[in-house]
Amino acid sequence: MTTSIDYEKLAQQVLQSVVTTKAVSSSPSATYAHGPSGLFSSPGLSQPVFSAMVLPRLGLQELLPVRPSRDMNPLFGIMTGVTASSGSEPTGVCDDPPVAGLMKLCTHSFVYGRQSRMSKVFDLDRIGQVTNRGEFLDLQLQGSPWQGGNSNVPGAALAGAVNPLNSEVGKSMFEMAVGWARDFAKEVYTGNPTNNTAGGGRKYFYGLDTLINTGYRDAETGIACPAADSIVRSFGSLDVSTNGAAIVRAIAGVYRNLKYIAANAGLDPATWVLTMPTSLFYEITEIYPCAYQTYRCQNVFSSSQTQVIDSQALIAMRDAMRGDIFERKGQYLLIDGAKVPVVLDDAVAETVLAGESFTSSIYFVPLTALSGTPVTYWEYRNYDEPNGAMDAAKTFAPDGQYYTSDSGRFMWHKKPPTNFCVQLLAKTEPRLVLLTPHLSARITNIKYTPLAHERSGFTDSSFFADGGRSGAATGGPSYYTPTA
Repeated sequence: MTTSIDYEKLAQQVLQSVVTTKAVSSSPSATYAHGPSGLFSSPGLSQPVFSAMVLPRLGLQELLPVRPSRDMNPLFGIMTGVTASSGSEPTGVCDDPPVAGLMKLCTHSFVYGRQSRMSKVFDLDRIGQVTNRGEFLDLQLQGSPWQGGNSNVPGAALAGAVNPLNSEVGKSMFEMAVGWARDFAKEVYTGNPTNNTAGGGRKYFYGLDTLINTGYRDAETGIACPAADSIVRSFGSLDVSTNGAAIVRAIAGVYRNLKYIAANAGLDPATWVLTMPTSLFYEITEIYPCAYQTYRCQNVFSSSQTQVIDSQALIAMRDAMRGDIFERKGQYLLIDGAKVPVVLDDAVAETVLAGESFTSSIYFVPLTALSGTPVTYWEYRNYDEPNGAMDAAKTFAPDGQYYTSDSGRFMWHKKPPTNFCVQLLAKTEPRLVLLTPHLSARITNIKYTPLAHERSGFTDSSFFADGGRSGAATGGPSYYTPTA
């Protein structure tokens, strides 16, 4: 006996289940921009509103290329070498020689993270209200904390945040965009799947602290692969201000070794960038020109000989390496005569020490090998791929409940409303891919003591600052009723 399946009825049942269990809360949680108790509802508020907000500026994340992938468990190979030949050298001319060794392979893989954020719950009846004629809707935000945008923030959120002072939608999108920009920024370095939640709702990809490391193992057998290891060196918490020769030698030594591996493994020409916090770069360039020009001279000249230093030339070298440090363009360090680009990245971790000193790391990140082949890049799940998430949503969800942005990189969900209460959420699944860990390096535990540390865009930093209020100064109007 055969049983026919009513697929339309099945889809409706699935949809009904989703709507029943995932509806918006019936209690609005939004703080509104305008209307009674609105953040910008103060009578007579002047038109210009100046920005004092600092967001993290994420140099490396902006620099890396991005591509879609549907492979959940990709397997990449590194040919690590050939074993030694075996056997004895021949005695006679007709004897067999030793047998050549075997090629060896190390495989490695990368996992997706899962990141998501949602808006507050809005009451549709509340949107669009103003308190009275004393409230203005022509406010203008002067300045922007985005500083060129952020490729890891949904474009739909940034586009919706264009007018955050005069629109409830704009304010909500601005708040969501800030959450994306700030909450996930450090994971390019610190991401670790061991922190995944048990149910899979929150996942982490491998960050550079894991990928640029020693102890590489074959993904399938667990066999050690030392040829794939990165170079990791500690600077021993020495302060760069009094150890200029040591930091120049450490940077040059690591870079020389990476260049050596690239050249002898046939991966040249390769390109790298150095990533580090702004304060560390500033302090290094304070002493780098003088140390670079003289750090080996003390081993050559005797105490009776005088070294002549052109201070003006050293200052010019320092200023050239710093480039436009406020726009973060043109930074580099001179290493063995080569100008190696430096990327200033607020997401690099800093450890705060006593006396306003810090320790942090310098990352040597390979960008390309073999004349332009990308070796470090982002991948993301493409929700627009054929037979993928959006195709399924067309069958199992009402029209318009799901949509994507940024070429399928972000999926948005309009939660089933509870009467007139609505809410929006989005998610993405990114991962960081580093194909040549043996061409990467880290110098850790570098100490530096800036005169004053710059403000931080991260709320968990002791150098973060905001202040003020998130709602109206006095609450909504409380006028008397018409009659006693």
